Amino acid sequence: MTTPLRSRVDQDEYGCTVLSTGVSDYADGAEDLVTALLENAQDRGSLSDELTLAARTWPERYHLDHGRANVLRTLRLPAEAAVLEIGCGTGAVTSYLAERCRSVDAVEPVASRARGARARTRDLGDVEVFVGGIDDVPAVEAYDVVVVIGVLEYVGAGGDEDEAYAGFLRAAHARLRPGGTLVLAIENQLGVKYLCGAAEDHTGIPWDGVTGYPAGGVARTFSRKRLLGLVDRAGFAGTTVLGAFPDYKLTRALLSDELLGTRPRLAAQLPSFPSPDWAGAGERVADEQRVWTELVGAGLAAHHSNSFLVLAAKDGEQRLWPDGVLASFFSTDRAADFCTQSVVEREGDTLRVRRAPLAAHPAPAHGVRIVSTVDDVVDAPTLLGLARQHPERLTELLGRWRDLVVARAGEFGPRLWDLTPQNVLVTASGLVPIDLEWHVDGCTADDVVNRGILITADELARGGHPVGPTVADVVRDLCDRLGLEEAAVLRGVTAEARFQAVRQAGRSDPDYLAARTAELERAWTVRLAEPSEN
Repeated sequence: MTTPLRSRVDQDEYGCTVLSTGVSDYADGAEDLVTALLENAQDRGSLSDELTLAARTWPERYHLDHGRANVLRTLRLPAEAAVLEIGCGTGAVTSYLAERCRSVDAVEPVASRARGARARTRDLGDVEVFVGGIDDVPAVEAYDVVVVIGVLEYVGAGGDEDEAYAGFLRAAHARLRPGGTLVLAIENQLGVKYLCGAAEDHTGIPWDGVTGYPAGGVARTFSRKRLLGLVDRAGFAGTTVLGAFPDYKLTRALLSDELLGTRPRLAAQLPSFPSPDWAGAGERVADEQRVWTELVGAGLAAHHSNSFLVLAAKDGEQRLWPDGVLASFFSTDRAADFCTQSVVEREGDTLRVRRAPLAAHPAPAHGVRIVSTVDDVVDAPTLLGLARQHPERLTELLGRWRDLVVARAGEFGPRLWDLTPQNVLVTASGLVPIDLEWHVDGCTADDVVNRGILITADELARGGHPVGPTVADVVRDLCDRLGLEEAAVLRGVTAEARFQAVRQAGRSDPDYLAARTAELERAWTVRLAEPSEN
């Protein structure tokens, strides 16, 4: 597809077109290594296990992890769309856009990062990479979608004046076709992790953003009210805001205002806490899960998600977020064949969660595979959550769970593997299994009971189980409560370690699988010897 910007294509030795320099000099130090990895990779796609497993540090994960595109994966991006991406970095999101849309013009102000984007997208669809900024793009209505992820916070160089930010957004508006949409992702100045003491992602200073950046800095984020005011000043019309957790970088969950307002229990449960502290300098002074739950209950949660995903239409209403979808959440901390997206959607008066693989053709590995699931949303606590709230009921609840595993082993077959206490809801009429996504050949009821005890002991130990002093003591306590043989349960560590090795490595060769399984067994041994956080 031809765009006015492509009339300026004059590629340098790296395959990029230099429009201007000096717009920004931001770099995180990983660019050269990341570019080398991208140039030599066999699989450069948005779900590349090769790239994900190559990342060792947080900056490398930011460039290479296949969870980077999650913030966009729920959107219905038109297959025929012409996309302009401003601030594409080394192409982690660009690769996904290239897989979904007809053409992508990717603009990045830092040459070393643009080279990475070129290396990543060289064989992925119709992509051109440019060095420059938004002002270098002709102010012509040429694009159906403009993508701005992790960029707006930098355009004002940390200043507090609205005009720099509104002017940037006006420039994006001018380059959209009628009916087009701005896709904007940015951290929330008042995100719950910051309220609880996490260091501000850009400055590394706890409480910096929530106190208005008193010392200034290189970047500035905004409250929801101020951010939407900027979008409105730029001339956009219908706007939808999603809350992103733990943030827009490696998104696990996107929550709509409707979900926050109508399904508080689910809204409180979907994010995983504590959120990662990428700056690594903040000490949490409050329990983030508890604070988030209180914000949801008070009707304030829409203002305190850790990041925002804003979808702003040039005119009319945005059409990228699907009608009837209240939330989506992802599991991408695993091999690509096992990565999933779950969508909470409204069908009449019923809410359902539909989970499906992200890979187009997922394959089983070593007797393990992912299956699609559909579950009605039931407003009830999980068995593990209820046991935490009411420890006096722990024996009763675990006994009921074990009986459920035995009773339904024949019905669920290989899907029984996932029937752990975390995946059981407790309702007035009985126990309801949910999220049985893993299919493990040959698993038995005994295997699942052993697995459930180990995982539950680990979770209870993290949350303050009164029995101690070690995680192994919590396992022993749970075995005593259910009349189980402790040695048999501990032998389940091998099966769990093998499963986790397959989960992480996918279709690896048998020697690597054996070595990784042994490594994870050792990790379990260390964990069992660790103190319970009572």
